[in-house]
Amino acid sequence: MQNAVTRDERLTVAQKRRLGVYAGAGFFLSPGAWLLQVIVSETVSAQTCDATTPLNSPGVAHLHVWLYTTSIVALAVAVLCAVLAIYGFVFLQKRHAPNEDRNHGGESREPPPPEKEEISRKRFIALCSTLVGCGFVVAVLFTILADVFIVSCSQWH
Repeated sequence: MQNAVTRDERLTVAQKRRLGVYAGAGFFLSPGAWLLQVIVSETVSAQTCDATTPLNSPGVAHLHVWLYTTSIVALAVAVLCAVLAIYGFVFLQKRHAPNEDRNHGGESREPPPPEKEEISRKRFIALCSTLVGCGFVVAVLFTILADVFIVSCSQWH
């Protein structure tokens, strides 16, 4: 027998909007922070060299301040976006009751109500957003390590 869907299982319009913002942050802003970090750090680093030969005076004053500031801002944005995506996933995970979905005693199971199906779809999107957001936090960290350990005029930069 299908249980009646309570009012608590439905998502409000405000909750749906917030979850969309959280998922968008994980999908788009976290990768965007990494991309901007790479673009800015490569552009600034290119002002110190002529091919692989260091210039006498770099075209950008306080080169490392620019690189580290860009990296810190990118890391802060990426972490914030990943946290928002994780929060959206955890919120939807709490809304989903896994014990109700299990097939008890081999009985044929009725299809889930539309509200539960909607929450399951949104939970999947939130999980993907969380994975993307966290993955790009790692990417930002590796880009910071590259700025720290590789010399600006190196062939690997």
